[in-house]
Amino acid sequence: RTSNFGKYSPHPTIMAQTYHERWRSLKAVMLRRRRSGRALILEGKLLDRRFRHHWKSYLLQCGLATFALLLILLALDVVLQAAIVVAIASSAFIVFAVPHSNASSPRRIVGGHLVAVLVSAVVSLVHLTPVGANLGADLSLGYYLVVDMMAVVSVGLSIFVMVVTNTEHPPAAGTALGLVVVGWSLPAVIFVMLGAIALSAAHMLLRNRLTNLI
Repeated sequence: RTSNFGKYSPHPTIMAQTYHERWRSLKAVMLRRRRSGRALILEGKLLDRRFRHHWKSYLLQCGLATFALLLILLALDVVLQAAIVVAIASSAFIVFAVPHSNASSPRRIVGGHLVAVLVSAVVSLVHLTPVGANLGADLSLGYYLVVDMMAVVSVGLSIFVMVVTNTEHPPAAGTALGLVVVGWSLPAVIFVMLGAIALSAAHMLLRNRLTNLI
């Protein structure tokens, strides 16, 4: 009895075509995956889409921020707690990363830090009064709890005054926090205000040559 297997077996040419079709399909899938990875980068999901065309501005402005902060630290020649330095470093970020934002204007840089300095001074004075001192006189834990409460009150009041006086500058909240937690001192205040003035001057000189990176 004759088998029908040979009658229905595919022709070698058809088998070759099927193989090549599968290979082309596999290559297409691999190519789409590779392109999708590039697309994530080019579409700005992993890297900013403007970086390819404005990479010089990115490098220049980040370098200027680093250089300006270095000059401030070297010129003032002070060693302060990190909370105070971070506030000025954050201001440098705003000045050089988003130079055309409202928060980077000299009024808001100097005014915001000035508000933080004044509010933290008032809060620190309240903490030094007999009433404030007696709140945490019994236990060390109680004392630090009072300091934390004073610090958050300082931040809240600073935000309120900044919003009311149109001197909103987010890093200034760090100044209000640091000057209470670390301790209000004249060297720290001088560092903050001179740093704010220096950054404002840099912003006024370079604003027309800088672009928003965000």
